[in-house]
Amino acid sequence: MRQHILIIGMLLAVISGGLSAAAEETGIYSDTFQSPDSLSHWTIHEGNWTVENGELINKDGGLISLNIPPGGRFSMEAEIHLPYKWFSVMVFFLDPENYATIYLWQNDWWETFEMEGQNIYNYIQHKDPDITTDTYHKIRVVSDYGLVSFFFDGKDKGFTVFPYRPGARVGFRTLEKSGLLKIKNFSLKKITPTDAGSVCQLRAKDFLKGVIYRDYEYGVKPGAPERLAFSDAPRLKYGFEPGGVFESCFVRIPVNVAKSGRLLMDVEGDGSRNNFFVILHDASGEQHLVLKTFLAWQGWQDVGVNLQTFLESPASMERFAIHWGGDNNQRIDFPIKGMDIGVAKDAIKVKDSGQVRFRNVRFTE
Repeated sequence: MRQHILIIGMLLAVISGGLSAAAEETGIYSDTFQSPDSLSHWTIHEGNWTVENGELINKDGGLISLNIPPGGRFSMEAEIHLPYKWFSVMVFFLDPENYATIYLWQNDWWETFEMEGQNIYNYIQHKDPDITTDTYHKIRVVSDYGLVSFFFDGKDKGFTVFPYRPGARVGFRTLEKSGLLKIKNFSLKKITPTDAGSVCQLRAKDFLKGVIYRDYEYGVKPGAPERLAFSDAPRLKYGFEPGGVFESCFVRIPVNVAKSGRLLMDVEGDGSRNNFFVILHDASGEQHLVLKTFLAWQGWQDVGVNLQTFLESPASMERFAIHWGGDNNQRIDFPIKGMDIGVAKDAIKVKDSGQVRFRNVRFTE
């Protein structure tokens, strides 16, 4: 399907507060670090971490992650004595080479990026005089299925877009020779929107209308139309040839969605580290790659995307590779008329073939 997996960038806009709906927050985990037993709730991946005098401390560089995955909607807060040089808030952490992060360094700078294997994606840098190091600051991060807002000492610094990584955890990282890092009054909370009711939920008969396509070098492979395998949940099987040639397999399903702010579903991953993706077809025929996340998980996970950044055209009408065709106005024009759910080959894959199942596919406010 042409260029629908080539990610070049994400459209960013300013949304105050990071949540597009009224919401309630309930506690997942909090810690005031009064006992060394606090470390039993964390995994130390790098460096020497200690708990002293109500603080989690690192002096020589290291990486630590909380053992509790918060899901796609959460807030995280802490008071942090930033080290002199480099400090990273891991928003979606899978392992030391696969994560999405907000990165603060020395004075006056913060940046956001994703790491997959040895590759950095979606790198954005901000010059900001409020960022001062070697002192305490209150940091708050809010995630709404990848729409991630950043607050520094109570100031809204705007947001970035990270594709949500199912099963990911949160954590902190500081590099060697960065200086003293101290963290206190840590809090992680689940966010539940109070007005995010379902506006459209796919049923079995909707999936049965779907047709499977297979791409090879961005051209659809010829052959008779295929239908989804279906038992307790739709099942999409795929098989890719070894090597670097692009391939994908996806099911195209007709829908009619008059409005939506989020797309949510349950997906059974196969741990292949290929890309799971979703494309929406709007009223003009324009297609929008709204979700691409690699299949690092096995078993059922909640998967979703906040559609807010897809609802407005770029201010200067930049052209992004995640939108193509139709009226090419770079935004979703309702009603949404179709969706593609599929798997595409990725360079860091560990399997050439496998399957994904999905259920509870729904559009919400």
